[in-house]
Amino acid sequence: MPELPEVEIISSGLRKYIVNRKILDVKIFNYKLRRNINDSFINDVKNTTIKSIKRRAKYIIIELSNGKSILCHLGMTGQLTLNENLDENNLKKHTHVIIKLDSHMSIIYNDVRRFGLMISLDSRDVDNHDLISHIGIEPLSDEFNGEVLFKLLSNKTGNIKAALLNQKIVCGIGNIYACEALFYANISPLRKANSLSSKEADFLAKHTKRILKESIEAGGSTLRDYVQSDGSMGGFQNNFAVYGRAGEKCIVCDDVIKNIKQGGRSTFYCSKCQK
Repeated sequence: MPELPEVEIISSGLRKYIVNRKILDVKIFNYKLRRNINDSFINDVKNTTIKSIKRRAKYIIIELSNGKSILCHLGMTGQLTLNENLDENNLKKHTHVIIKLDSHMSIIYNDVRRFGLMISLDSRDVDNHDLISHIGIEPLSDEFNGEVLFKLLSNKTGNIKAALLNQKIVCGIGNIYACEALFYANISPLRKANSLSSKEADFLAKHTKRILKESIEAGGSTLRDYVQSDGSMGGFQNNFAVYGRAGEKCIVCDDVIKNIKQGGRSTFYCSKCQK
């Protein structure tokens, strides 16, 4: 958390208000994140203009006018919000970076557990950066479909849930949406990835896209720390079919939703509906 829909929503929220704004000042209160903020960050970012904001997997990429970009990942508890007329005497405890703009707005990076990151780099190097270069296909792209997914899974002998979370195969889906997509596709998370038929792969690809899009429309899923760029919470958590519903009745049948551990992550599923 946040997963692809939440990062897409944050990117869109930032894009709406800060593209073409000039960065007047940068303050860093803590350089030690999952990957330390680079020493050149302030010089790279200050006095530039924000040209564009895009998402790649769960990364936010802010392109600047001087050929540099800011690469940001929110980890488990990161928040990237906008604040108008910021009062620096009333900051949250875990505020690590403030980027002040010429519109009286500030971009605030807050991260309780510090598993996220914020670095600057040459824009031309973003796609080849070690954090980005290995990332697989975007599930919301036109290129992602059942045929492509079937081919990607054809030599994967691990379980299908792990395959959906593997960023080298399909990027950004995350634990919540993997559980939900598998439920609606009637596929057990215990199945081997390469056991899926082409029809099942097509069904799974379609439901993955649908659920991700519906979450984006609902503002994402707020379980603990996620908020949109304006600080408001998401609402898709109210639509979960299986995630977080262990012990409750399935919305389709009378069976009880189960919770197991796979790769250290909680998996929620209906053993009657999902085969």
